Amino acid sequence: MFDAWPIFLGPIGINLSVILLGLFVLVLAIMRKLRDKQTRLFEVSSLLFLVGFLFLTLHGRLLQSVFPIMLPEKPLVDNNLTFNYALTNLLTFLVFPVLMLVLLKSDVSLEKTGLKVLNLRQTAVYTSVGLIFSIFLCLLSYSLFGVRWISEYTVNGLVLWVLLVTILSVFTQTFFFVGMLFNKQLGHENGFLLLVISILAFQMFTQTTLPWAVSNTVGSTAKIVVAWKTRNIYGSALMSIASSSIDILIQIL
Repeated sequence: MFDAWPIFLGPIGINLSVILLGLFVLVLAIMRKLRDKQTRLFEVSSLLFLVGFLFLTLHGRLLQSVFPIMLPEKPLVDNNLTFNYALTNLLTFLVFPVLMLVLLKSDVSLEKTGLKVLNLRQTAVYTSVGLIFSIFLCLLSYSLFGVRWISEYTVNGLVLWVLLVTILSVFTQTFFFVGMLFNKQLGHENGFLLLVISILAFQMFTQTTLPWAVSNTVGSTAKIVVAWKTRNIYGSALMSIASSSIDILIQIL
């Protein structure tokens, strides 16, 4: 299975799965360069290496001093977990990737990163279809092999989780996996290759069973198709937020 492979070396946390994916993309980039072809895969590889060590270093090490997480983890109860996770996502998938690309003088315009709506009608149509598919896939997955990961919650914890995780964190993840890895490189690299890299990278930040891995892959493919058709990430983000919201609703009912 392709999923998270975390290791810790003192204060540094490394997602070895993502690092290996970044290394594979780097090899592809070097092969392209040796053939005198222009490639954006060096940028993709750099982004993967960055998040490959940044997420676990922040979430499991550095932010523990500010927002210590109780073990075993208690989502929707332990607000430190919510703050830790949300800040980790914001820094890992939005702030530091954008900062790195700015320093590398790469184009991080709203259009390139998928934050600009080029065709409102087309976006509305594909987003609506994508939302219907995402909701159907989510309900089908839970009916077949759903599991409960929430045993209790507080109202305050639930509100914070929805705002900071279900909405904010999910949006920042969509910005990186769909906006930075796919939409920004589209037109310069093979679309199918970017789709595979994006889906693999996303899956490598999860630890789940095979049925859920298949469901996540199908869902991620649908989100990238919507992004490809609309050339922005808002439809993909709404699909992810809808699925996460249904997940929370099922857990607390």
